[in-house]
Amino acid sequence: MVDVARQRFQGSSNIEYIIDDFAKYNFARSFDLIVSSLAIHHLNGPEKAALYQKAFASLKKGGCFINADQVLGSTEYLEFLYKEDWKRKILMGPLSEDELVQAYERTKLDKMSTLNEQLDWLQKAGFSDVDCVYKNFNFVVLYARKPA
Repeated sequence: MVDVARQRFQGSSNIEYIIDDFAKYNFARSFDLIVSSLAIHHLNGPEKAALYQKAFASLKKGGCFINADQVLGSTEYLEFLYKEDWKRKILMGPLSEDELVQAYERTKLDKMSTLNEQLDWLQKAGFSDVDCVYKNFNFVVLYARKPA
C-alpha cells in the first residue's frame, strides 16, 4: 500500500511516509492529516483510546484523523450479521483454499471495539466533528478533527 501511495503522490514534496509501530512511535512533529487503514482493530480498547489521544496530540490545529477499519457489532446479532457478510464476501472472491484458511486465521488477531466506543474515545481525546462518515456492515470510516 505504501508503494501504491508513493506512486500516486509521486512528485508531491509535502508527504512523509512513516513505517513503524504506530502504538509505540513518538512523533517528533505535528501533522495536518493522519490516516490509518485496517490496522487499529488489532489493538485492544485501552490501546485504541491511547492511540487516539496520541493522534490528537500529533495533529496541528484544524488537522484531521481518518481511520478506515473494522468494528465489532454492538449486539450479538449484529456481530453475527457482520461475520456472515464477511464470510460471504471472501467465499465469493478469488482466494485459494489455502488463502481462505489464512484469512480465517488472521481474524483470531482481531481485537475489535464497537463503533460507539471508538467515537466516544475520539471525543474524549479532544477531537471535534467526530463522525462515522461511511459504514457497510462492520467496515467503517471514522473522521475526527482537532479544533482550530
